Amino acid sequence: MSKDLINYHPCEPFRAYNRLEGRPREEELDDSLAAKINDPLWMLARQYQFGELKGEDAGSAIFAKVAINTIRMTSYKGGKTKKEPYSDDIPLETRVERIFPKFDLKQSARYGRKFLQLLDEEGAKAQLSLGYSEGMYKDAFIAKFPFEIPEVDPNPEKDKPEKSIPSARMLSLQQATSFLRSLSGRALNGANLWAFLEGEDSVSSSLVLAANQNPTKDKFVLIKHKSLLQNASKRWIEFLRKELNLPMTENESSWFQERLEYSFEAELDEGDDSKTTLTAEEYFHGHLDWYSFDIKELSDSGDGPKNITTVPADPTIKKREVLTGIPTEANFAGMPNSRWWEMEDGSIDLGNLKASDTDIAKILVTQYALHYSNDWLCIPYDVPTGSFAEVEGILVTDTFGQNLLVESAHKNGDNWNEWNMYSLVYDQEEFSPPRFDKRLLLPPSAAKTLESEPLEEIKLIRDEMANMVWAIESRIPNGLGGGLDGYEAARNLEHELKRLVEESQPESEIALPEVNLNPEVNRATTYKAQLRYQLGNSVSENWIPFVPVHQNGSNREIHFQRASMPRITELFDPHAIRPRTQLLREGIDEEDDQKTPFYINEEEVPRAGVKVIGTYQRTRWYNGKIVSWYGRRKRTGRGEGSSGLRFDAVLDND
Repeated sequence: MSKDLINYHPCEPFRAYNRLEGRPREEELDDSLAAKINDPLWMLARQYQFGELKGEDAGSAIFAKVAINTIRMTSYKGGKTKKEPYSDDIPLETRVERIFPKFDLKQSARYGRKFLQLLDEEGAKAQLSLGYSEGMYKDAFIAKFPFEIPEVDPNPEKDKPEKSIPSARMLSLQQATSFLRSLSGRALNGANLWAFLEGEDSVSSSLVLAANQNPTKDKFVLIKHKSLLQNASKRWIEFLRKELNLPMTENESSWFQERLEYSFEAELDEGDDSKTTLTAEEYFHGHLDWYSFDIKELSDSGDGPKNITTVPADPTIKKREVLTGIPTEANFAGMPNSRWWEMEDGSIDLGNLKASDTDIAKILVTQYALHYSNDWLCIPYDVPTGSFAEVEGILVTDTFGQNLLVESAHKNGDNWNEWNMYSLVYDQEEFSPPRFDKRLLLPPSAAKTLESEPLEEIKLIRDEMANMVWAIESRIPNGLGGGLDGYEAARNLEHELKRLVEESQPESEIALPEVNLNPEVNRATTYKAQLRYQLGNSVSENWIPFVPVHQNGSNREIHFQRASMPRITELFDPHAIRPRTQLLREGIDEEDDQKTPFYINEEEVPRAGVKVIGTYQRTRWYNGKIVSWYGRRKRTGRGEGSSGLRFDAVLDND
């Protein structure tokens, strides 16, 4: 056999890996789980290799004393409203996001029944001499605030489509119309009652009869029952405000239409003639946390907030507290144990984390979990919600009796290169050096909320071919507390208008066409052109156009103004197609008359587009109270789109 054949290896040599572990040869696993080591010298060598035998001249922390300062919010200012004292009776998200909703038919019926119930309760508590009986004014209230079935005149005046189009929109919602017919003449319309009272119980006195006056449709309550009516109206208004967390007025909202965002401010009284203002000018993502805030200003002329050195008179606003306790090791699921040969918790597979060289946050968390997690200690402290908290310092006593003062890693607060987390930056000029506040903000926000299906959903996209922005109503309210597909609603309205057109046309006798037997004449009359001219096409009625216009006082900056597509039908003269969602109907009354224009800033509709949804939300506050409200949220869209809108087109004459 040649030497070459001896050295020839047809495949790579087999390599195996064996772990050094106890291998059981018995049925029981007691000896295996004991993990006995028969070679202590090997164990000592491994500990030496990992640096376990190296002395660090450090002891374990056995005692700690912590000084903590907390300052709570003192005032709140939402949007264009006035500043008001802050209260934590509801989450801050509710106070910011709540918008006055449009009552649907189910809500209107339920709230109307609630009013009659409260009126009967007030009458039951009244003296017998007043002569009030249960249900005494039920029919009169139903006649004053009824559920009316919309009617469309089959032969309307062509110059007044606003009288019939809102009714046709309602009739196109078939389920809501059926529900409305079942309520007509049987229930009190709570939405109309709320619009009548306008949040003031004193308005109900206009329903009271004067002395020696006969009851009418507008006045039917006896003067001796005036106090009962006002008390019931007051309780009913308070019930609605508590049920839906309604703002005091419909205009009291933190929502800015031009920016499609919420904007609000919160103020903290530092107690040394200075105030810190926290501002959130671009809140739209639905969950309020510390990163939603910036520090707008500090009225004090110093470089930063002053530390509290004395315990103030009002401990609920600001306080300084000193804690003493035994620090414990910080731990989490999957954390490596600090002791050798101890069973690890396998609930988290930290070794399976996949992070690229750009995933800095994931790399830092992984490094902390695998290398430095055993070096962290924790001391629990309950921070009140809505507070700015600051740790002045920690005095640690170790096992050798030494006292060590642990200060903040970013104690100066003016160097961006220092280690820093959860800090708020100052809102200042663009090229100014960054400044931040080293205190920790814990906003009074809800931990978890339940969200309904969207009642409204609007997608704003850029249409470069048409040189405009479209607001697509992909979901509209269905009148029963839910949402309806916007395209389906547009088709239903189109079918309803076609039905009205057919009903308005008079019946006529069928007339046969006259036939000319001359072949030359027939040849000329049957000729069809190959092309046809089209002035313009149309788009679905749930596409609302926004056209670019110059801002006031500027010939360069633009914003988008709400426009309208024309509706052309045989029933009316051409008129504007109005949106159907509450968001886009801002400035449009019930008869589709535009009272005020509606603008959206250009930067709010990027190339990716945006999506705005309106939902009811529900949460449980920390005092056990159930809180519900109606609010909006903005998300990123899915890119540009095209409506297919064209003018002056030449088409095949099919």
